[in-house]
Amino acid sequence: MPIISHMEGNGIMASDNALARKVADRQRAMFGSFVGRGLYTTRAALAAASGVSASSLQDYANGAAMPLHAVLAIRPHLPGAAIDMLTEPGNVRFSSIDGQDTNWDAIAATAAGLVAEVCDARKDGKIDHVESARLKDRARGLIAEAISAVEEG
Repeated sequence: MPIISHMEGNGIMASDNALARKVADRQRAMFGSFVGRGLYTTRAALAAASGVSASSLQDYANGAAMPLHAVLAIRPHLPGAAIDMLTEPGNVRFSSIDGQDTNWDAIAATAAGLVAEVCDARKDGKIDHVESARLKDRARGLIAEAISAVEEG
């Protein structure tokens, strides 16, 4: 049975606002996990490869609503797990029509990177709230990659 929710003052359904917030959160987490120095690709490289401007990518990394055409433009240049993070709040995944092999080396590198970040965060004896948030974002990325690998069957 569909969820019925009340309209808010701006004409947007309350459940739509919650979904928009979840998507924005996952979008920020995806960019934090996959796009940047030392990650899967840099913003400049992604901009050059996809044709989406670096300034737009920065806006999306900060949570601005990313249009479908931008998602489709960046999709070939990121691992499937990155895009899966974007669609996770809607409980859906994009699926390639040509099928792709799992990149186990990339998954291992992501896992090793997470281990290194945990060790770095623990070197002072504790993981603070900022480090914990960053580690959670990286772990979500790794989980998304692993789920994608398992579901490719």
